[in-house]
Amino acid sequence: MIVGAILEMSYNASGVDTGGMNGAAMIQFTTQRDAEQWAILQSELVTYGTNGTPLYTLTTVINTDTGVKRWWYNGIEYTG
Repeated sequence: MIVGAILEMSYNASGVDTGGMNGAAMIQFTTQRDAEQWAILQSELVTYGTNGTPLYTLTTVINTDTGVKRWWYNGIEYTG
């Protein structure tokens, strides 16, 4: 099984600060490629919160068959 999740959200483009917003979504994928593409695009996507401030996401993809976990923030992979 391949699972993608938004772990955290932040107003800071350089990294998650306080951890007060928590995760927002989890989705199951049929292919690793689809999951990774979703995670990259979702982490790059700058949405705007209610106050008009950019909101960034920390995303992860976990493949339970292989035990590999990868994660991205603001379009950059931080796996490893």
